[in-house]
Amino acid sequence: MGETLAIEGGTPVRDTKARPWPSWPLVSRDEWRERIEPALREVYLSGVEGLPGPKAAEFAARLASYCGAKFGRMLTHGTDAIAAAIAAILDLDGWEAGGEIILPNYTFIATASAPLDRRCTLRFVDVDRRSFCIDPDALEQAISPGITRAIVAVHLAGHPADMRRINAIASKHGLPVIEDCAQAHGARCYGEPVGVIGAIGAFSFQSTKNLTSGEGGAVVTNDAELDARVLAFQDVGRTPTGERWEYHRLGWNYRPSEYLAALLTIRLEDLEAQTERRSENAAYLTEQLAGIPGIAPPQVLPYVDRHAYHLYCILMDPSGFGGHGRDAVVKALAAEGIPAVPGYTMPLSEQPGLKKLARAHPEAIQVMDCPNSAWVCDHSIWLLQSMLLAERSDMDDIVTTLAKVQRGMARR
Repeated sequence: MGETLAIEGGTPVRDTKARPWPSWPLVSRDEWRERIEPALREVYLSGVEGLPGPKAAEFAARLASYCGAKFGRMLTHGTDAIAAAIAAILDLDGWEAGGEIILPNYTFIATASAPLDRRCTLRFVDVDRRSFCIDPDALEQAISPGITRAIVAVHLAGHPADMRRINAIASKHGLPVIEDCAQAHGARCYGEPVGVIGAIGAFSFQSTKNLTSGEGGAVVTNDAELDARVLAFQDVGRTPTGERWEYHRLGWNYRPSEYLAALLTIRLEDLEAQTERRSENAAYLTEQLAGIPGIAPPQVLPYVDRHAYHLYCILMDPSGFGGHGRDAVVKALAAEGIPAVPGYTMPLSEQPGLKKLARAHPEAIQVMDCPNSAWVCDHSIWLLQSMLLAERSDMDDIVTTLAKVQRGMARR
């Protein structure tokens, strides 16, 4: 194989038609016949596809147990799960203003849109350049006594936020902490699973997630009162022990399909083994990539017991690539058969929809200085979690390709 880059007419490192990367979700005819079809048939023949939701309750209980939580509720989307967690933690019925929420400026739009939907205002703060998670020092500087109501800690890419420091800051100021675990199924820090380290945790089962049913969400907590408020939010104001036609709070309908619950119950059984495989391949990649100029593999900070690796986030230094920027490197990798993506290309506060809202309602969005968020947006390269489910030899293709692209671009 010559050194001419594929983007310049050379031979790609990997022929993805002959050797495709694992698709997601993992599906097979054998699994359909032996596990999935019987579960969906059971729902169909039961005649219970929605209320009273026995499969949804079963899945939520199993997820809660997996996370070490006493209570769990399944919802229709991850965004709804964050909104339900916020409504529960702030005791909101959807009418009064929610107050200010602090969140990181490097995350998915749902982390912002869910609190906005609950009539909360936002204060964006910077992230730690090593973990991509909220910077505890920036968080503490942003707290406004009497104004700030809650903190959303996002476990970005599967790397847990520093929950011990965040909880200490939150306790000092009397603030609750919501964990956004959308990308962190199976992650652990300080000896505990994410989702139960703060007051309440929200999960997503959207189609790219490490545990997926195409769409779906869940909330877990150890607080019975918070669980009751989540139920009311999800199920038109009902309570765990109330009558069907009693509505003790203002609530909505975010009840999930029993079919999705049945599917998730099966896939939850596979999550632990898949997480271990991702972790093993990620550790190998990190070791092999360490010597390539201009490449910084993802760090795992000392307090992390397990990174979930929803994303394998590489940072690139243009000086190691002949001055070429991240986008040029991503295109070169794709041409070689490595489907990398740039990830979030701007801090969340810079997204057009949020900037439009900030212009119309300046009080709705405040942005602290976020140099790390901007830097990460310009230098990150993501490999998706499904790639980490491939074979060890496939990891070697990633290493070979990054080394080839670095050498080729450094010469240009």
